[in-house]
Parts: sequence; C-alpha cells; structure tokens
Amino acid sequence: MTYENTPAPRRRPGLWLVLIGAVVAIVFAVLALTISSESTAGPFWIVVGWAGLVFLFGLYRMIRGRSSLDHRRGGTDAGGR
Repeated sequence: MTYENTPAPRRRPGLWLVLIGAVVAIVFAVLALTISSESTAGPFWIVVGWAGLVFLFGLYRMIRGRSSLDHRRGGTDAGGR
C-alpha cells in the first residue's frame, strides 16, 4: 500500500486536547481553591491557565477540522510552505 492509497484517519483532531485540558484544569483549580495559604496557590493557577489554553486549542481544532498541514499518518508536514 503506497502513501497515496492510505486512508485518512476519521478521528476528529483535538479531542484528546479538550479532554486532557479540561481534566487538568478542573483538578488544579480544585487544588488551588482548597489550599489554605494564598501564597502557595499561585503555581496552581498558572497550570489552570495553561490547561485552559490547551482546552481552547483542542476545541478550536475540533470545530475547525483538519488543516492542510496535517500529515495523513499523523503529525504535521509543512512541505516547504
């Protein structure tokens, strides 16, 4: 089977980014809210922010769909563009 004959994956890109981003954001938000001292909660909120960005990027990829740069076997291939 050559590269041209391989079928494109049917999965929606970004699904795992949405799931992992949401879980990490929720877990660290709960941890940051339950910490008694405010001085130690700062790093948790940074993680919540990054996980929120991962969630939003995954949501964007799910809505937007596949990109012209997506390689058929996974990853990306700019192909000189």
